[in-house]
Amino acid sequence: MKIAIHQPNFLPWYPFFQKIKEVDKFIILGHCQFEKNGFQNRFNLEGKWHTMSTKKGLDPINTKTYLNYIKDWNKIKINLPQYATILNQLDDCINENLFITNSQIIEKLTKLLGYNTEILYDYPTNLKSTERLVDICLKHNATEYFSGISGKQYLDLTKFRSKGIKVNFQENSTNIHTLELLKNEQKNI
Repeated sequence: MKIAIHQPNFLPWYPFFQKIKEVDKFIILGHCQFEKNGFQNRFNLEGKWHTMSTKKGLDPINTKTYLNYIKDWNKIKINLPQYATILNQLDDCINENLFITNSQIIEKLTKLLGYNTEILYDYPTNLKSTERLVDICLKHNATEYFSGISGKQYLDLTKFRSKGIKVNFQENSTNIHTLELLKNEQKNI
């Protein structure tokens, strides 16, 4: 059983979905802290940041809320008219809660890409960092954990090995935004 685990980025770049495609189960982390200036409420496309403003504070992702989610979402759509067909399909994913919004977008884009990976969610725990990831792997009977390339900088691989879990890293990824990929696929249909 091969799994990947990731926080729910907002409209993630395609390498996020390449990870989803490569695994049997993809676990979305909601019981972790929101990262200010991260990718949980914004994305960069065509040299510009597109942001859903959030209420102040470093709340857990699963309780983080947007300030003006309808206004911000409509502004994103106005600023990216070339992706209107795709963005309009995501309207029903957008709501006040960041975690719900991002998770629903991830699930919908996964289906639009034609991937059948099972998407699941984490659970509350006091475990942190590598211990937490190992615990999630064990809960889902994983024999392999598939990490992004940055995992080489922070994962304690001995903790995975001690539980018989192999770790592989996403070495080659396509540097394209998911919206660009989906738009290009529509042209080719």
